[in-house]
Amino acid sequence: MSPYFSFQAYVYRGQGRPLGRTLEQAAEAMNSLPGLFFEWDGSLTWANQTAGWQIDATIFDDGQQIQYIDLHGRAVSQEGCRRLNERIGDLFAAWGDPDELNLMRLPDRRWQNLHDFAKESQGDD
Repeated sequence: MSPYFSFQAYVYRGQGRPLGRTLEQAAEAMNSLPGLFFEWDGSLTWANQTAGWQIDATIFDDGQQIQYIDLHGRAVSQEGCRRLNERIGDLFAAWGDPDELNLMRLPDRRWQNLHDFAKESQGDD
């Protein structure tokens, strides 16, 4: 089945700054998210095929703090997209202050905050 919405983005604090949190701090926060699978190589997957969404990411750090996150996701319906956005909000809270984090959408390298990303993904321009 083809996706209703799919994306790739890099997550930074502000526009291109490290997230200001260690991998260990992020991992501890992500441990409370039910169904999320995290590996210490920085990879994670979080999905619910019944609800129609999936998130994959790779967290890149320099041993002191997270530099950026390569985030991919897809949803197969508008409802799946709503749930996808909720889960991305949960991840942003685990990765730092959601109000300080932005997505650099690829391939066009366009910056978006979480609110604008959610509006676009739902087709609410």
